Amino acid sequence: MAYGSTKITRYNMHQLSAYERMQYQRERRAQAAEIAQKQASTANSFANIQATNAVEMGNLFSKIAMQRISKTA
Repeated sequence: MAYGSTKITRYNMHQLSAYERMQYQRERRAQAAEIAQKQASTANSFANIQATNAVEMGNLFSKIAMQRISKTA
């Protein structure tokens, strides 16, 4: 990530003014929050897929069991 014309590292951050450091940190926090939100969204999507899969597997097993019961009855 570049701030201005140079890449900001922990070794040259002290060269920025207090205001520039604060702005840089705000940008970094905003980016981190955005990434965390995307990851949470992806995790929720996978959780929903797994829950739906579990329900459908239960429905399938139930249907098979009912077919076997109706054949033996």
